[in-house]
Amino acid sequence: MDIIQYDPSRFFAKTFDRLTDELLNQTEDSLGRGMRVFTPRVDIREEGNQLKVTAEVPGVDKDHLIVEVHNGVLSISGEKKEEHTEKGKGMYRSERVYGSFKRAFTLPEDVDSEQISADFTNGVLTLVLPKRPEVAPKKVEIKSAKN
Repeated sequence: MDIIQYDPSRFFAKTFDRLTDELLNQTEDSLGRGMRVFTPRVDIREEGNQLKVTAEVPGVDKDHLIVEVHNGVLSISGEKKEEHTEKGKGMYRSERVYGSFKRAFTLPEDVDSEQISADFTNGVLTLVLPKRPEVAPKKVEIKSAKN
């Protein structure tokens, strides 16, 4: 059983981040109507000797996704294109979000950026970022001095 220390600043930081994301993702078009900007949600977790990044990108075509690593920064960008259909019926409500996005994350120094792999299945982009094996702790033998 792991003991997790309660840190109230984490609660406030998460709440502030969520509110900031919601406020920044609200824009207005030329008519003053509120619009949402497409920003995929991302989970980052450590699994043994690797990090796993999963991004929800429903409705984004694989060919419109770009994953890059440059100077220790992982960038995920892409575009969710709006489908235009004209069939004579009026739109009653539209809540779907479209547009370009870019998310960037600073990688830890122990990630081997040459070995990153990507998979795209059912609208979820999964990146596996292996850690370099030489970063593992090394036990140092302690010798005693003989006089």
